Amino acid sequence: IPQNNIPYWHRSRLLIWGNYKLLMKAEYLFFYIPTVLILGLVIPLFTTIYAAEEVVASTMTVKVTGRQWYWVYEVESPTDDGADDDE
Repeated sequence: IPQNNIPYWHRSRLLIWGNYKLLMKAEYLFFYIPTVLILGLVIPLFTTIYAAEEVVASTMTVKVTGRQWYWVYEVESPTDDGADDDE
């Protein structure tokens, strides 16, 4: 397919888009800085989440369920079966 009406842009015309150093500053400003900030927030967050998932001995469990107009609370306490008495 012949293409006769394609405009030719000389390389020096591409400098119309601005200063290269300014474009690099804009790239750092809008990409790298937010990426570093987000990673700085996410890494401690994940360590906190994984630390919270460790199983610890609990004395009471409270299950709270939110309904449309009210809350339902279920409290589960471990029962003492007498197996670990000191008497």
